[in-house]
Amino acid sequence: MPVDHMFEIPGRPNVVLQIKNYSLPTPSEGRQRARSDVPFMFKAFETGQAPPPRPGTKKAEVPRAATIHEYLDWTVTASEAEDPDELDFGGFRVVVLLPRFRPQWPSPPPVDNPEADYHYEAPLKHGGLIGAQKPPVPILAAHQKPICAATIRMGPGFMEVPFYATQEARRNKGHGRALLEAIEDICRALKIPRILLCSTDDARTKGTWQRLGFSFVSTEDLQRIGVTHHDLLHMDNTVQMIKDVPPRQPWRSLMLRHGDLKQRLYYLPASEAQPYLPPPLMGNGVASGVRGVAKKPSKPAKKRPRKRSLLGPLVSTHPPPQLTAVR
Repeated sequence: MPVDHMFEIPGRPNVVLQIKNYSLPTPSEGRQRARSDVPFMFKAFETGQAPPPRPGTKKAEVPRAATIHEYLDWTVTASEAEDPDELDFGGFRVVVLLPRFRPQWPSPPPVDNPEADYHYEAPLKHGGLIGAQKPPVPILAAHQKPICAATIRMGPGFMEVPFYATQEARRNKGHGRALLEAIEDICRALKIPRILLCSTDDARTKGTWQRLGFSFVSTEDLQRIGVTHHDLLHMDNTVQMIKDVPPRQPWRSLMLRHGDLKQRLYYLPASEAQPYLPPPLMGNGVASGVRGVAKKPSKPAKKRPRKRSLLGPLVSTHPPPQLTAVR
């Protein structure tokens, strides 16, 4: 898959997809670049965790378990194992969503045909393996830094996703779902049938992934599909989840024109659009709609003190109006 190349996600006109390789030019430089590009991913997992000892100190020479800080650094830089007993992080890539920049001036016409407009729809040069099947209009450009990121690695018949995070200010706006759709598109291009996700073991996070189509998977289930414990990264306080990659949706395109702005948008036909279903009630990671949810005790209403005038009650000097009934 081409790295540092922008891809358009159908149905997501406000973001673009990019695949990053932070193992180059060196792991040290790549680690610094990753922490600068996606600091929210490191913050999401490192907050409250003890950092590793500084190199050169006595604590660094004592045998110990690796910290989450080191796991993240090794994952984003795709560090390969130097010893048979070490974990292998080779092959990892980072997929990110960037805010899309739309210029407010018209796109230039083709050089070979100055009279032409952007009404033609030629196939992409790279074959349209990922994302939209038609050329983006306007050209893909991004501004600011990534707002959502995940680490992925291709395995024998599965796509491994151990780390997944969204910028705090951008949460609950559909960016995590958009990145998942892009990962599914990558799986379809590589003929990968399933996604294996490492989720934190809390009810809210697990419920979110369940609403996105993931389900819990046991060690026996993984062995039946040929996945061993050594094929995946596993950390404390996490659970493994699985999802079958859905087929590609039949997106259709249209051209939006407003003044000098021209943009190609994608939509699903009415026959293919899925009706909205409210998410099931979740409790402890398991659907609890059948057994019900306990209601929170209602608090008694607070009594507000009466506002009293410092000048005493106001008395009107005008007589009250007389009401006359009209038959």
